[in-house]
Amino acid sequence: MSRSINKVILVGHVGRDPDVQKTGSGKKVAHFSLATSRRIPRENSYDERTEWHRLTLWDRLAELAAEFVRKGDRIYVEGRMEYGSFEKNGVTVPTAEVNVREIVLLGSPANRSYDGAAAEEDAEEVATAAV
Repeated sequence: MSRSINKVILVGHVGRDPDVQKTGSGKKVAHFSLATSRRIPRENSYDERTEWHRLTLWDRLAELAAEFVRKGDRIYVEGRMEYGSFEKNGVTVPTAEVNVREIVLLGSPANRSYDGAAAEEDAEEVATAAV
């Protein structure tokens, strides 16, 4: 049997603050969106196309995202694609999300800072967080 790979790497801007919840078994899970953009050449100019990606982070990564990730932040994520579906009004709606295994904070808006030395140390630790 041949080996297969399901790996996604994205660099983009956070579209909304993480929504953190607990599962019935007590695990933390965070969801938020990430926007990636690309330029498409047109006659004498370019059009910009933005794609939106749904991200899911578990356990410690969910906690870190809740504490350090905010709307507008530029981040790098690495994970795997997962597909599913749900029923709504008798219609099956397909879903696609990235289950994140690694996150790197690439920068934040200029007006945001971490208070205190401990927060700065935590921010450095979070700069490269992996499961």
